[in-house]
Amino acid sequence: MKRTVLVFMAILMVSSAFGQRKGKGCDFRFWADSLDRLRVESMTARTEVERYSLNEDFTNLLELTLNEENSFKFGWDSVKNFSVLTSPDKLFKIFTWFIPKDDYTVENLGFIQVYKDGRKKYVLDPLFDRRVTMDYPKTTIGNQNKWYGAVYYNLIPMKTKNRTYYTLLGWNGNDLFTNQKVIEVLYFKQDMSPVFGANIFKKYNEKAYRIIFEYAKNSVFSLKYENHTYDVGTGKRDPKTHTVIYETMTADMIIFDDIAPLDDFMGNVAAFMVPESSMNHGFIQDNGKWLYLNSVNGRNPDKDKPAHQVKAREYYNPNN
Repeated sequence: MKRTVLVFMAILMVSSAFGQRKGKGCDFRFWADSLDRLRVESMTARTEVERYSLNEDFTNLLELTLNEENSFKFGWDSVKNFSVLTSPDKLFKIFTWFIPKDDYTVENLGFIQVYKDGRKKYVLDPLFDRRVTMDYPKTTIGNQNKWYGAVYYNLIPMKTKNRTYYTLLGWNGNDLFTNQKVIEVLYFKQDMSPVFGANIFKKYNEKAYRIIFEYAKNSVFSLKYENHTYDVGTGKRDPKTHTVIYETMTADMIIFDDIAPLDDFMGNVAAFMVPESSMNHGFIQDNGKWLYLNSVNGRNPDKDKPAHQVKAREYYNPNN
């Protein structure tokens, strides 16, 4: 009860401060500190009821703060367990976070703050996680009310003739047995309402408007966007060895691990699927599409190679 009163007073203070300082800017660092405390408490509270109650306080305070006219300029980097991505064209920000539940599943939450010409300002749209009710999650076209929830950590713009697609890389805590990583596609209609999912994955091994990787809870799956070199077959063969001649290419690439069963007899059960770091796959941009590359031996030319170390040769000694 005491906490609820304090949060209510904080929200009143925010409202009063914004009203008094309208047009003069605001010190968002103060409110970021309050949001950070609420976010930590909502992750660590003992019961699910407490976590959701604290998250409601966090959401209400965040919404009030983001509706202040200058909030788009603030970074929010100090708020922990909370992702904020800004599109390079400054068209929108997307805020995502999650709440752990007592059954070891999670609920993802979010806002999109997008500029709307008709209203001449940034407008806030809440996102509602509906992934558990989607019959065909990989091919469902969503919106802010039907969102395949995830906490996003990278945003990649891709311009086409008719629109700009924003590809989002995200993580989903999913349930007791598995985690997920997601390649999501976001674009905006003419009225700037968001659309999630698009048919822009080319030569992938299944029809998908978003890519969902599900893997064992205790494993680490890599999904990154980096500059990589990779080899492409030229269709020609060496006249002496008759081996295929490859050409080395360089491109910005979504690169990810292969996923395979822990043991062959386990089949394709997600709880027993683990990454194989020796094998990579990827997507590169190709005329407004993501072109799938199978079996990529990616090498990041921007990363320094470890220094070569000369070690003394060790010999077997039967007396040791």
